[in-house]
Amino acid sequence: MRAEDLANTPPVATLVRRRAVDALVTSGLAERAVQAGEEAPTFRLRDGNGRVFSSRDAVLRGPVVLAFYRGRWCPYCTVDLRAIESASHDIRRLGASLVVISQQTPENSLETQKLNGLSFGSLVDPGGKVAHAFGLRWKVPDDLRAVELDSGLDLSVFNGDPSWTLTMPARYVVARDGTIEYADISPDYTQRGDPSELFPVLAHLAAH
Repeated sequence: MRAEDLANTPPVATLVRRRAVDALVTSGLAERAVQAGEEAPTFRLRDGNGRVFSSRDAVLRGPVVLAFYRGRWCPYCTVDLRAIESASHDIRRLGASLVVISQQTPENSLETQKLNGLSFGSLVDPGGKVAHAFGLRWKVPDDLRAVELDSGLDLSVFNGDPSWTLTMPARYVVARDGTIEYADISPDYTQRGDPSELFPVLAHLAAH
């Protein structure tokens, strides 16, 4: 995916995006985000169809897998979401529920579900408030904003929010007591963990 992306992206855009990733990595934001062993922030969000998801209610039924993603415009997120879908049967077999979260509008969240054949909800996080609670939200720098606008991506329209903030991709497993059992945060959006890494964590929780 990275090789194809590089081949089809103007060098200036690649440079600016890479510079933004490097700055995010060195900022330490990923290390300051909510980590394993901490209590997960609770939240209530709606999916693209308007159905309410309550994290507090969900953990009463079993562990919850949360996956934060940038938006359906991101090809790396598309690959990641499809990988998670391919693992979704095993995730549920191990007793967990599964939702994904982004800042994009309800319409774009619903489109994400349809285009990728997702069997789980894509929750709408207006303004990235839940992402902020998890420590995952960051401000897009001016040079990156200019590059994305030039490429046809206007986040203020796509997300229905003028803040021009993004969410770092991340995966969490929240145990029934509300504690985060597993955290995988990707300040470099081109690198994601394999969903199979969730299985031993969920198996451990199922056994206890």
